[in-house]
Amino acid sequence: MKSNTLNRRNFIGKSSLGLMAAGMGITNYPLSALESRPDQSQIKITNYRLLGRTGFKVSDIGCGPAIMTNENLLKAVIDTGVNIIDTAEFYGNGNNEILVGKAIKDFDRKSLFINTKLMINKTDGTQIIKDRVMKCLERLDTSYLDGLMLWNPMSVEDVKNREFHNAFRQLKEEGKVRFCGISCHGSEYPTSAQDNMEKIICGAIADGRFDHVLFVYNYAQQEMGNKILKECAATNAGALLMKTDPFGKRYLDVIDKVNALRKEGKPVDEKLSKRYETILEKQKSGKDYLSEDQFGDTRARMEAAINFVLDNPAVSSALISFSNFQEIQDYVSLSGGKLTLENHTVINDMKDRFGHLYCRHACGICEKSCPYNVPVNTIARFNHYFISQKREKYAIQKYNELNGPKTEMCLNCEGFCESNCPYGVSVRTIMAIAHENLDLNLG
Repeated sequence: MKSNTLNRRNFIGKSSLGLMAAGMGITNYPLSALESRPDQSQIKITNYRLLGRTGFKVSDIGCGPAIMTNENLLKAVIDTGVNIIDTAEFYGNGNNEILVGKAIKDFDRKSLFINTKLMINKTDGTQIIKDRVMKCLERLDTSYLDGLMLWNPMSVEDVKNREFHNAFRQLKEEGKVRFCGISCHGSEYPTSAQDNMEKIICGAIADGRFDHVLFVYNYAQQEMGNKILKECAATNAGALLMKTDPFGKRYLDVIDKVNALRKEGKPVDEKLSKRYETILEKQKSGKDYLSEDQFGDTRARMEAAINFVLDNPAVSSALISFSNFQEIQDYVSLSGGKLTLENHTVINDMKDRFGHLYCRHACGICEKSCPYNVPVNTIARFNHYFISQKREKYAIQKYNELNGPKTEMCLNCEGFCESNCPYGVSVRTIMAIAHENLDLNLG
């Protein structure tokens, strides 16, 4: 009998640090990286932008520290001039807010924009919401929040939640919150989706009570984001971005993984052989291209992704989930950059050659055709966390918390999703890779 334990993926880890981190849904790091904070004095933010009508100037590279392991890493980020920090009450069951609260004690509170998010149930009353915000303040050890966001509503109607707005108004009068925001990255389940990300965020902007918004935008997924940014510019709403790099630093590891199965003579599961055959052919030219033209260089891809999103003047900040000290150097050094012809070359070729490997965040178009109601977009997002952001534990945890049919239904499916994907994404292959990466029931 196959064991449904966390040990198979080393989910808990082999040290006391791993035990602590597992509860927060974060990645393990060497003890040496946690014990000291290297000198970041040579790396500084060079550009600050207005966060819309809030009037607050935020660093163009911001921090979404959902996977932070300790306060030293976050302190090192803030040392560089990063001054916007995004968290949520549910990140690590509140532990991430506690971490943020400890880290910001060394800095001038007024120089920082601290943003947290609440997931509101329809049964939550005004007082319950206010009590939860007070718990956020307690964990953050601060007297006020700069931003309080409504997290991932499923419809335009949900953004009008009366109890949330009543609670926010009262808290603002009490000096506990300053600005109201909303975040959205698409539905968790196909059956729960009533409106897409564009309609929800634009609906919130039109509502007029939201000062800043957080959504998905990158060079491979521009359509919804471009419309949202146009509305942000027209109404002076602050625009914060997430998932700005569609492929991430490790996404092309998928290529090595698939090619290695054949190169090393390892057997491919019969159920997956046809899908692997298809993707291997697509990836072969891509791999050769990367080798010849050097666009497999992580730095080139990262620079192109960040420069693309920051090229839009309506963007206030691109939020990065820093996972180690090297990434502070990598991302902060891109502050103030300009989109170049070389960036365009990388972007165009990445989209042409590897676009079939990126399931567009917040899309969900194919899910309506799935006879099993598999939450394809949500699973692809968790797999993106696993591969691109190195958030292995968090991704595995979130995947295995999903109820209902998951990737096991995709292994023998004829591919209704692929035939209905307007972007030509190899959805079944991505689901098969997600199954191997995330499913704890595998032997």
